[in-house]
Amino acid sequence: MDHMPVKISIPIIRLSGSQGKRLLANANKLRGRRDDDAQRSVEKIITDVRKKGDAALFAYTKQFDKVALSSSTVRISNKVLVAQSRKAPQAFKIALNKAARNIWAYHKKQKSCAFSIKTNDGTLSQIIRPLSRVGVYVPGGYTTYPSSILMGVIPAQIACVGEIAVATPPHGELDPKIAYALNLLKITELYQIGGVQAIAAFAYGTESVKPVDKIVGPGNVYVALAKKMVYGAVDIDTIAGPSEVVILADETANPEWVALDLLAQAEHGSGNESAVCVTESYALAEKIRGCCMTEILRSPIRGVFEKLSANSISICVAETRDESIGFINGCAPEHLQIITKTARKDVRKIINASAIFCGPYSPVALGDYYIGTNHVLPTGGAARFASPLGVESFIKRMSVAEISKAGLVRCAGNVSTLARAENFVHHALSVERRAEHILKKS
Repeated sequence: MDHMPVKISIPIIRLSGSQGKRLLANANKLRGRRDDDAQRSVEKIITDVRKKGDAALFAYTKQFDKVALSSSTVRISNKVLVAQSRKAPQAFKIALNKAARNIWAYHKKQKSCAFSIKTNDGTLSQIIRPLSRVGVYVPGGYTTYPSSILMGVIPAQIACVGEIAVATPPHGELDPKIAYALNLLKITELYQIGGVQAIAAFAYGTESVKPVDKIVGPGNVYVALAKKMVYGAVDIDTIAGPSEVVILADETANPEWVALDLLAQAEHGSGNESAVCVTESYALAEKIRGCCMTEILRSPIRGVFEKLSANSISICVAETRDESIGFINGCAPEHLQIITKTARKDVRKIINASAIFCGPYSPVALGDYYIGTNHVLPTGGAARFASPLGVESFIKRMSVAEISKAGLVRCAGNVSTLARAENFVHHALSVERRAEHILKKS
Protein backbone atom coordinates (compact mmCIF):
# COMPACT_ATOMS: atom_id res chain seq x y z
CA MET A 1 0.00 0.00 0.00
CA ASP A 2 1.20 3.53 -0.81
CA HIS A 3 1.76 5.41 2.47
CA MET A 4 2.42 8.81 0.90
CA PRO A 5 0.24 11.54 2.49
CA VAL A 6 -3.18 11.87 0.90
CA LYS A 7 -3.76 15.30 -0.66
CA ILE A 8 -7.40 15.40 0.30
CA SER A 9 -9.30 16.17 3.47
CA ILE A 10 -12.76 14.90 4.33
CA PRO A 11 -14.40 17.23 6.85
CA ILE A 12 -17.00 16.19 9.40
CA ILE A 13 -19.47 19.05 9.62
CA ARG A 14 -22.22 19.60 12.17
CA LEU A 15 -25.29 20.70 10.22
CA SER A 16 -26.67 22.83 13.03
CA GLY A 17 -23.46 24.86 13.26
CA SER A 18 -22.09 27.66 11.11
CA GLN A 19 -20.07 25.17 9.02
CA GLY A 20 -23.25 23.36 7.99
CA LYS A 21 -24.97 26.55 6.91
CA ARG A 22 -21.88 27.56 4.91
CA LEU A 23 -21.76 24.14 3.23
CA LEU A 24 -25.28 24.47 1.84
CA ALA A 25 -24.77 28.14 0.96
CA ASN A 26 -21.54 27.36 -0.90
CA ALA A 27 -23.17 24.46 -2.75
CA ASN A 28 -25.97 26.73 -3.95
CA LYS A 29 -23.46 29.43 -4.87
CA LEU A 30 -21.39 26.99 -6.95
CA ARG A 31 -24.51 25.71 -8.70
CA GLY A 32 -25.40 29.22 -9.76
CA ARG A 33 -21.89 30.19 -10.82
CA ARG A 34 -21.39 31.55 -14.33
CA ASP A 35 -18.22 30.90 -16.29
CA ASP A 36 -18.20 33.87 -18.66
CA ASP A 37 -15.12 32.70 -20.58
CA ALA A 38 -16.72 29.31 -21.23
CA GLN A 39 -20.01 31.01 -22.17
CA ARG A 40 -18.29 33.16 -24.79
CA SER A 41 -16.38 30.23 -26.21
CA VAL A 42 -19.49 28.06 -26.46
CA GLU A 43 -21.52 30.87 -28.02
CA LYS A 44 -18.87 31.43 -30.72
CA ILE A 45 -18.72 27.73 -31.64
CA ILE A 46 -22.51 27.49 -31.85
CA THR A 47 -22.73 30.62 -34.01
CA ASP A 48 -20.00 29.37 -36.34
CA VAL A 49 -21.58 25.95 -36.83
CA ARG A 50 -24.99 27.53 -37.33
CA LYS A 51 -23.68 29.90 -40.02
CA LYS A 52 -20.95 27.82 -41.67
CA GLY A 53 -22.26 24.27 -41.28
CA ASP A 54 -19.85 21.45 -42.08
CA ALA A 55 -16.88 23.79 -42.52
CA ALA A 56 -17.08 24.95 -38.89
CA LEU A 57 -18.04 21.48 -37.60
CA PHE A 58 -14.97 19.92 -39.17
CA ALA A 59 -12.65 22.80 -38.22
CA TYR A 60 -13.59 22.57 -34.54
CA THR A 61 -13.28 18.77 -34.59
CA LYS A 62 -9.77 19.21 -35.98
CA GLN A 63 -8.97 21.85 -33.34
CA PHE A 64 -10.31 20.04 -30.28
CA ASP A 65 -10.16 16.35 -31.17
CA LYS A 66 -7.19 16.40 -33.60
CA VAL A 67 -9.22 14.46 -36.16
CA ALA A 68 -9.73 15.52 -39.79
CA LEU A 69 -13.29 14.84 -40.92
CA SER A 70 -15.13 15.28 -44.20
CA SER A 71 -18.70 14.86 -45.37
CA SER A 72 -17.83 11.27 -46.29
CA THR A 73 -16.26 10.34 -42.93
CA VAL A 74 -18.27 12.30 -40.32
CA ARG A 75 -20.86 9.52 -40.25
CA ILE A 76 -19.60 6.06 -39.38
CA SER A 77 -20.84 3.45 -41.81
CA ASN A 78 -23.02 0.58 -40.69
CA LYS A 79 -20.40 -1.81 -42.04
CA VAL A 80 -17.77 -0.39 -39.64
CA LEU A 81 -20.27 -0.33 -36.79
CA VAL A 82 -21.14 -4.01 -37.20
CA ALA A 83 -17.50 -5.04 -37.65
CA GLN A 84 -16.40 -3.18 -34.51
CA SER A 85 -19.30 -4.53 -32.47
CA ARG A 86 -18.03 -8.08 -33.05
CA LYS A 87 -14.81 -7.18 -31.20
CA ALA A 88 -16.57 -6.41 -27.91
CA PRO A 89 -15.72 -8.88 -25.10
CA GLN A 90 -18.24 -11.69 -24.70
CA ALA A 91 -18.78 -11.04 -20.98
CA PHE A 92 -19.57 -7.40 -21.79
CA LYS A 93 -22.09 -8.45 -24.46
CA ILE A 94 -23.91 -10.75 -22.05
CA ALA A 95 -24.04 -8.09 -19.32
CA LEU A 96 -25.20 -5.35 -21.71
CA ASN A 97 -27.92 -7.56 -23.19
CA LYS A 98 -29.32 -8.19 -19.71
CA ALA A 99 -29.09 -4.50 -18.79
CA ALA A 100 -30.95 -3.55 -21.98
CA ARG A 101 -33.78 -5.96 -21.13
CA ASN A 102 -34.05 -4.51 -17.62
CA ILE A 103 -34.08 -0.91 -18.89
CA TRP A 104 -36.72 -1.78 -21.49
CA ALA A 105 -38.96 -3.51 -18.93
CA TYR A 106 -38.82 -0.59 -16.47
CA HIS A 107 -39.35 2.15 -19.04
CA LYS A 108 -42.17 0.36 -20.84
CA LYS A 109 -44.30 0.96 -17.75
CA GLN A 110 -43.93 4.72 -18.32
CA LYS A 111 -45.73 4.71 -21.67
CA SER A 112 -48.35 7.44 -21.59
CA CYS A 113 -51.93 6.79 -22.53
CA ALA A 114 -54.29 8.94 -24.53
CA PHE A 115 -57.73 9.65 -23.12
CA SER A 116 -61.08 11.08 -24.14
CA ILE A 117 -63.84 12.47 -21.93
CA LYS A 118 -67.42 13.43 -22.73
CA THR A 119 -68.65 16.72 -21.29
CA ASN A 120 -71.99 18.49 -21.50
CA ASP A 121 -70.54 20.61 -24.28
CA GLY A 122 -68.74 18.02 -26.42
CA THR A 123 -65.64 15.83 -26.34
CA LEU A 124 -62.21 16.66 -24.90
CA SER A 125 -59.28 14.40 -25.72
CA GLN A 126 -55.58 14.06 -25.24
CA ILE A 127 -53.55 12.43 -27.97
CA ILE A 128 -49.92 11.40 -27.79
CA ARG A 129 -47.38 11.87 -30.56
CA PRO A 130 -43.72 10.85 -30.43
CA LEU A 131 -41.01 13.29 -31.41
CA SER A 132 -39.95 12.85 -35.01
CA ARG A 133 -36.18 12.97 -34.58
CA VAL A 134 -33.90 12.87 -31.53
CA GLY A 135 -30.15 13.28 -31.04
CA VAL A 136 -28.46 11.24 -28.30
CA TYR A 137 -25.12 12.62 -27.16
CA VAL A 138 -22.70 10.06 -25.72
CA PRO A 139 -19.64 11.68 -24.04
CA GLY A 140 -16.19 10.25 -24.63
CA GLY A 141 -13.61 12.23 -22.70
CA TYR A 142 -12.66 10.51 -19.44
CA THR A 143 -13.84 7.10 -20.69
CA THR A 144 -16.48 5.65 -23.04
CA TYR A 145 -20.10 5.24 -21.99
CA PRO A 146 -22.03 2.43 -23.70
CA SER A 147 -24.47 2.51 -20.79
CA SER A 148 -25.49 6.05 -21.80
CA ILE A 149 -26.53 4.71 -25.19
CA LEU A 150 -29.00 2.34 -23.53
CA MET A 151 -30.33 5.08 -21.24
CA GLY A 152 -30.88 7.56 -24.07
CA VAL A 153 -32.05 5.29 -26.86
CA ILE A 154 -34.35 2.74 -25.20
CA PRO A 155 -36.92 5.24 -23.81
CA ALA A 156 -36.97 6.96 -27.22
CA GLN A 157 -37.62 3.65 -28.95
CA ILE A 158 -40.45 2.79 -26.54
CA ALA A 159 -41.94 6.21 -27.28
CA CYS A 160 -41.76 5.31 -31.02
CA VAL A 161 -39.46 8.19 -32.02
CA GLY A 162 -39.11 8.07 -35.80
CA GLU A 163 -35.37 8.75 -36.14
CA ILE A 164 -32.63 8.44 -33.52
CA ALA A 165 -29.15 9.80 -34.26
CA VAL A 166 -26.14 9.36 -31.97
CA ALA A 167 -23.03 11.54 -31.68
CA THR A 168 -19.87 10.65 -29.80
CA PRO A 169 -16.41 12.25 -29.91
CA PRO A 170 -13.88 10.67 -32.33
CA HIS A 171 -11.07 8.71 -30.73
CA GLY A 172 -9.40 6.80 -33.53
CA GLU A 173 -11.06 3.45 -34.10
CA LEU A 174 -14.68 3.21 -32.95
CA ASP A 175 -14.80 1.63 -29.50
CA PRO A 176 -16.19 -1.93 -29.84
CA LYS A 177 -18.35 -1.54 -26.71
CA ILE A 178 -19.99 1.60 -28.11
CA ALA A 179 -20.47 -0.18 -31.45
CA TYR A 180 -22.03 -3.20 -29.76
CA ALA A 181 -24.52 -1.10 -27.78
CA LEU A 182 -25.60 0.71 -30.96
CA ASN A 183 -25.82 -2.49 -32.97
CA LEU A 184 -27.84 -4.18 -30.21
CA LEU A 185 -30.43 -1.39 -30.42
CA LYS A 186 -30.30 -1.29 -34.24
CA ILE A 187 -29.06 2.32 -34.35
CA THR A 188 -27.31 3.01 -37.64
CA GLU A 189 -27.00 6.82 -37.66
CA LEU A 190 -23.76 7.48 -35.80
CA TYR A 191 -21.62 10.63 -36.09
CA GLN A 192 -18.05 10.86 -34.80
CA ILE A 193 -18.43 14.40 -33.48
CA GLY A 194 -18.32 15.67 -29.93
CA GLY A 195 -18.45 18.69 -27.68
CA VAL A 196 -20.18 21.97 -28.40
CA GLN A 197 -19.90 21.50 -32.16
CA ALA A 198 -21.90 18.25 -31.98
CA ILE A 199 -24.67 19.94 -29.99
CA ALA A 200 -24.77 22.82 -32.48
CA ALA A 201 -24.92 20.41 -35.44
CA PHE A 202 -27.83 18.54 -33.87
CA ALA A 203 -29.65 21.78 -33.05
CA TYR A 204 -29.28 23.64 -36.36
CA GLY A 205 -28.12 21.01 -38.84
CA THR A 206 -25.24 21.11 -41.30
CA GLU A 207 -24.78 19.75 -44.80
CA SER A 208 -23.96 16.34 -43.28
CA VAL A 209 -26.05 16.31 -40.10
CA LYS A 210 -29.83 16.64 -40.17
CA PRO A 211 -31.22 18.73 -37.26
CA VAL A 212 -33.18 17.06 -34.47
CA ASP A 213 -36.15 17.99 -32.31
CA LYS A 214 -34.51 17.14 -28.98
CA ILE A 215 -31.00 16.51 -27.65
CA VAL A 216 -30.45 14.18 -24.69
CA GLY A 217 -27.44 12.78 -22.91
CA PRO A 218 -24.75 13.85 -20.41
CA GLY A 219 -21.56 15.79 -21.12
CA ASN A 220 -18.97 18.15 -19.66
CA VAL A 221 -19.54 21.79 -18.69
CA TYR A 222 -19.16 22.93 -22.32
CA VAL A 223 -21.75 20.45 -23.55
CA ALA A 224 -24.11 21.49 -20.74
CA LEU A 225 -23.72 25.18 -21.66
CA ALA A 226 -24.24 24.38 -25.33
CA LYS A 227 -27.48 22.53 -24.59
CA LYS A 228 -28.66 25.46 -22.51
CA MET A 229 -27.91 27.90 -25.36
CA VAL A 230 -29.66 25.91 -28.11
CA TYR A 231 -32.79 25.31 -26.01
CA GLY A 232 -35.68 26.85 -27.88
CA ALA A 233 -34.34 25.85 -31.27
CA VAL A 234 -34.61 22.30 -29.92
CA ASP A 235 -35.73 20.72 -26.68
CA ILE A 236 -33.18 19.27 -24.26
CA ASP A 237 -33.41 16.78 -21.43
CA THR A 238 -31.58 18.70 -18.70
CA ILE A 239 -28.51 20.86 -18.14
CA ALA A 240 -26.38 18.26 -16.42
CA GLY A 241 -23.60 19.23 -14.05
CA PRO A 242 -21.05 17.19 -12.09
CA SER A 243 -22.22 13.97 -10.42
CA GLU A 244 -23.82 14.23 -6.98
CA VAL A 245 -24.78 11.82 -4.23
CA VAL A 246 -26.15 12.28 -0.74
CA ILE A 247 -26.16 9.22 1.50
CA LEU A 248 -28.40 9.14 4.57
CA ALA A 249 -26.91 6.58 6.96
CA ASP A 250 -27.52 5.42 10.51
CA GLU A 251 -25.67 3.09 12.87
CA THR A 252 -26.88 0.04 10.90
CA ALA A 253 -24.89 1.14 7.82
CA ASN A 254 -21.60 -0.55 6.94
CA PRO A 255 -19.08 2.33 6.96
CA GLU A 256 -16.90 0.66 4.32
CA TRP A 257 -19.84 0.34 1.93
CA VAL A 258 -20.83 3.98 2.53
CA ALA A 259 -17.25 5.04 1.80
CA LEU A 260 -17.22 3.09 -1.46
CA ASP A 261 -20.52 4.65 -2.48
CA LEU A 262 -19.15 8.15 -1.82
CA LEU A 263 -16.03 7.43 -3.85
CA ALA A 264 -18.09 5.90 -6.67
CA GLN A 265 -19.64 9.31 -7.37
CA ALA A 266 -16.42 11.22 -6.71
CA GLU A 267 -14.45 9.25 -9.32
CA HIS A 268 -16.16 10.74 -12.41
CA GLY A 269 -13.13 12.90 -13.10
CA SER A 270 -14.31 16.51 -13.45
CA GLY A 271 -12.97 17.45 -10.02
CA ASN A 272 -16.25 19.13 -9.07
CA GLU A 273 -18.26 16.09 -7.99
CA SER A 274 -20.24 16.25 -4.75
CA ALA A 275 -20.38 13.22 -2.43
CA VAL A 276 -21.98 13.88 0.95
CA CYS A 277 -22.99 11.54 3.77
CA VAL A 278 -25.44 12.79 6.37
CA THR A 279 -25.92 10.92 9.64
CA GLU A 280 -27.00 11.53 13.22
CA SER A 281 -24.02 9.55 14.57
CA TYR A 282 -20.67 11.28 15.00
CA ALA A 283 -19.04 7.91 15.70
CA LEU A 284 -20.31 6.58 12.34
CA ALA A 285 -19.10 9.75 10.61
CA GLU A 286 -15.57 9.15 11.91
CA LYS A 287 -15.65 5.51 10.78
CA ILE A 288 -16.83 6.49 7.29
CA ARG A 289 -14.11 9.13 6.99
CA GLY A 290 -11.50 6.57 8.04
CA CYS A 291 -12.77 4.06 5.48
CA CYS A 292 -12.73 6.73 2.75
CA MET A 293 -9.10 7.57 3.47
CA THR A 294 -8.14 3.90 3.50
CA GLU A 295 -9.84 3.30 0.14
CA ILE A 296 -8.24 6.39 -1.41
CA LEU A 297 -4.79 5.28 -0.26
CA ARG A 298 -5.11 1.95 -2.04
CA SER A 299 -7.12 3.15 -5.02
CA PRO A 300 -5.62 2.68 -8.52
CA ILE A 301 -7.09 6.10 -9.37
CA ARG A 302 -5.96 7.89 -6.24
CA GLY A 303 -4.88 10.88 -8.34
CA VAL A 304 -8.48 11.49 -9.42
CA PHE A 305 -9.56 11.91 -5.79
CA GLU A 306 -6.62 14.15 -4.97
CA LYS A 307 -7.75 16.57 -7.70
CA LEU A 308 -11.21 17.02 -6.19
CA SER A 309 -12.20 20.50 -5.14
CA ALA A 310 -12.47 21.32 -1.41
CA ASN A 311 -15.32 19.58 0.42
CA SER A 312 -16.22 17.46 -2.62
CA ILE A 313 -16.39 14.57 -0.17
CA SER A 314 -17.83 15.52 3.20
CA ILE A 315 -19.73 13.99 6.10
CA CYS A 316 -22.45 15.94 7.88
CA VAL A 317 -23.75 15.20 11.35
CA ALA A 318 -27.33 16.19 12.14
CA GLU A 319 -29.08 16.36 15.49
CA THR A 320 -32.25 14.58 14.31
CA ARG A 321 -33.58 12.60 11.35
CA ASP A 322 -35.85 15.50 10.46
CA GLU A 323 -32.80 17.75 10.24
CA SER A 324 -31.09 15.20 7.98
CA ILE A 325 -34.10 14.98 5.70
CA GLY A 326 -34.48 18.76 5.64
CA PHE A 327 -30.86 19.02 4.49
CA ILE A 328 -31.49 16.44 1.73
CA ASN A 329 -34.61 18.21 0.46
CA GLY A 330 -32.66 21.46 0.45
CA CYS A 331 -29.86 19.89 -1.61
CA ALA A 332 -32.23 18.15 -4.07
CA PRO A 333 -29.46 15.71 -5.02
CA GLU A 334 -29.04 13.81 -8.26
CA HIS A 335 -28.62 10.52 -6.37
CA LEU A 336 -29.88 9.75 -2.87
CA GLN A 337 -29.03 6.59 -0.97
CA ILE A 338 -30.91 5.80 2.22
CA ILE A 339 -29.09 3.23 4.36
CA THR A 340 -31.10 3.29 7.57
CA LYS A 341 -33.20 0.80 9.49
CA THR A 342 -36.23 3.00 8.71
CA ALA A 343 -35.43 3.49 5.00
CA ARG A 344 -38.97 2.89 3.73
CA LYS A 345 -40.36 5.37 6.25
CA ASP A 346 -37.63 7.92 5.48
CA VAL A 347 -38.20 7.81 1.73
CA ARG A 348 -41.78 8.98 2.22
CA LYS A 349 -40.44 12.30 3.54
CA ILE A 350 -38.22 12.95 0.53
CA ILE A 351 -39.63 15.50 -1.90
CA ASN A 352 -36.47 16.50 -3.80
CA ALA A 353 -34.19 13.85 -5.30
CA SER A 354 -33.73 12.61 -8.85
CA ALA A 355 -33.12 8.94 -8.09
CA ILE A 356 -33.48 7.22 -4.71
CA PHE A 357 -31.77 3.97 -3.70
CA CYS A 358 -33.17 2.34 -0.56
CA GLY A 359 -31.42 -0.07 1.74
CA PRO A 360 -27.88 -1.40 2.15
CA TYR A 361 -28.01 -3.52 -1.01
CA SER A 362 -29.03 -0.74 -3.43
CA PRO A 363 -25.88 1.19 -4.40
CA VAL A 364 -26.18 3.82 -7.12
CA ALA A 365 -23.99 1.74 -9.42
CA LEU A 366 -26.90 -0.68 -9.93
CA GLY A 367 -28.99 2.13 -11.40
CA ASP A 368 -26.08 3.51 -13.39
CA TYR A 369 -25.77 0.32 -15.37
CA TYR A 370 -28.18 -2.48 -14.91
CA ILE A 371 -31.39 -2.66 -12.90
CA GLY A 372 -33.53 -0.61 -15.30
CA THR A 373 -33.86 2.90 -13.89
CA ASN A 374 -32.34 5.73 -15.93
CA HIS A 375 -29.01 7.35 -15.12
CA VAL A 376 -29.62 10.53 -17.12
CA LEU A 377 -30.75 12.66 -14.18
CA PRO A 378 -31.24 16.29 -13.19
CA THR A 379 -28.30 17.72 -11.21
CA GLY A 380 -27.48 21.00 -9.51
CA GLY A 381 -30.71 21.14 -7.50
CA ALA A 382 -32.92 20.65 -10.56
CA ALA A 383 -34.57 17.69 -8.83
CA ARG A 384 -36.81 20.36 -7.30
CA PHE A 385 -38.65 20.58 -10.62
CA ALA A 386 -37.25 18.03 -13.10
CA SER A 387 -37.39 14.27 -13.55
CA PRO A 388 -35.12 11.48 -14.81
CA LEU A 389 -35.01 10.85 -18.55
CA GLY A 390 -37.89 8.57 -19.51
CA VAL A 391 -40.43 7.71 -22.17
CA GLU A 392 -42.38 10.90 -21.44
CA SER A 393 -39.25 12.86 -22.42
CA PHE A 394 -39.78 11.78 -26.03
CA ILE A 395 -43.47 12.45 -26.52
CA LYS A 396 -45.77 15.42 -27.02
CA ARG A 397 -49.24 15.72 -25.57
CA MET A 398 -51.81 17.35 -27.85
CA SER A 399 -55.22 18.46 -26.68
CA VAL A 400 -58.24 18.03 -28.95
CA ALA A 401 -61.63 19.68 -28.41
CA GLU A 402 -64.81 19.00 -30.40
CA ILE A 403 -67.70 21.11 -29.12
CA SER A 404 -71.31 20.72 -30.21
CA LYS A 405 -73.61 23.52 -31.38
CA ALA A 406 -75.51 23.43 -28.11
CA GLY A 407 -72.23 23.38 -26.20
CA LEU A 408 -70.98 26.49 -27.97
CA VAL A 409 -74.18 28.35 -27.12
CA ARG A 410 -73.87 27.34 -23.46
CA CYS A 411 -70.22 28.43 -23.31
CA ALA A 412 -70.52 31.67 -25.30
CA GLY A 413 -71.72 34.02 -22.57
CA ASN A 414 -69.04 33.06 -20.07
CA VAL A 415 -66.26 33.03 -22.67
CA SER A 416 -67.35 36.46 -23.87
CA THR A 417 -67.32 37.82 -20.30
CA LEU A 418 -63.83 36.46 -19.62
CA ALA A 419 -62.39 37.59 -22.96
CA ARG A 420 -63.76 41.13 -22.64
CA ALA A 421 -62.43 41.31 -19.07
CA GLU A 422 -58.96 40.90 -20.61
CA ASN A 423 -59.74 43.35 -23.45
CA PHE A 424 -59.59 40.67 -26.15
CA VAL A 425 -62.52 41.84 -28.25
CA HIS A 426 -62.15 39.41 -31.12
CA HIS A 427 -61.81 36.45 -28.82
CA ALA A 428 -65.27 37.43 -27.57
CA LEU A 429 -66.66 38.08 -31.05
CA SER A 430 -65.44 34.69 -32.34
CA VAL A 431 -67.85 32.93 -29.97
CA GLU A 432 -70.62 35.60 -29.88
CA ARG A 433 -71.16 35.59 -33.65
CA ARG A 434 -71.33 31.82 -33.78
CA ALA A 435 -73.81 31.70 -30.94
CA GLU A 436 -75.95 34.40 -32.60
CA HIS A 437 -75.91 32.44 -35.87
CA ILE A 438 -76.99 29.21 -34.17
CA LEU A 439 -79.76 30.91 -32.21
CA LYS A 440 -81.13 32.63 -35.31
CA LYS A 441 -81.29 29.32 -37.17
CA SER A 442 -83.05 27.51 -34.34
